[in-house]
Amino acid sequence: MWPYWVMTRPPTLSVIVPAYNSATLLREFLDSFRASDFGDFEIVVNDDVRSTDETAEIVAEFRAGGLAVRYLRENRSMAQGRRRGAAEASGDILLHLDTDMTVTPGLLGECADLLAERYDALVVPEESFGTTFWARCKWLEKKCYDGVEQIESLRCLRRDVYEKLGGHDERMIFSEDKDLDLRVRAAGYRVGRTRGFLYHNEGRLRLSRTLRKKLGYVGTAGLFAQEHPEAFRWQINILHRFALYLRNIRYLRTHPLLYVGMWFMKISEFGFGAVGHLLRRFGPAARVVPA
Repeated sequence: MWPYWVMTRPPTLSVIVPAYNSATLLREFLDSFRASDFGDFEIVVNDDVRSTDETAEIVAEFRAGGLAVRYLRENRSMAQGRRRGAAEASGDILLHLDTDMTVTPGLLGECADLLAERYDALVVPEESFGTTFWARCKWLEKKCYDGVEQIESLRCLRRDVYEKLGGHDERMIFSEDKDLDLRVRAAGYRVGRTRGFLYHNEGRLRLSRTLRKKLGYVGTAGLFAQEHPEAFRWQINILHRFALYLRNIRYLRTHPLLYVGMWFMKISEFGFGAVGHLLRRFGPAARVVPA
């Protein structure tokens, strides 16, 4: 149930998006909201303190054009940036997105309707795209994860739920979104799923980039493991991923090269993650930072 003070009016929605030198993607991100069929929303762009691009100018341009968007410059990590952005937001509903995403026209209204009717939080599906072979492999990988609770994480939830659970854990780099998802579910809140989706722009994804990203996660993987040991054991067991890929073996017929590439990419990611963990424990790579 909504708090009593929300029941007297339709809920409002705040979109929280951390940014880091994201000007190239931010314009398309903001432009997608102009087609929304839900009008009572705001966007809070929380820019990284290290950003050196024209993110602030782009936000000002869209605000002058009538879009309800605000600019902060208090983002120091993904989880902290989301939490700080949520603290500055005014909506009853919080939707946490990334700058490489765009919304479909009916998504915001659907989120508001579902949370007003029967859910406390929502998973929002993604449709990935990109210009490289590895970006298309990521598209196929996410197709295999569609509806898999152990992998997908909620993005939209009621503000009172977010605040009651303390928001994002600022210590987290590895799976900060999954950490929040697991805490919401463990508290007994009702988690639904939208029919509408997000477009996720993987861009010119290179294999080297996704491997470096896995190395960057090593630093706080232990924290996630401590907080959610069962979920962590599931995530690091590569056999669970292979089982999902085999369950979707139909893609071997329709997209044979992408299917093989997906297997190679995931084996490489798990391999780099394992090497990074060993080096962090026993060698100088303990100082590895995200790319």
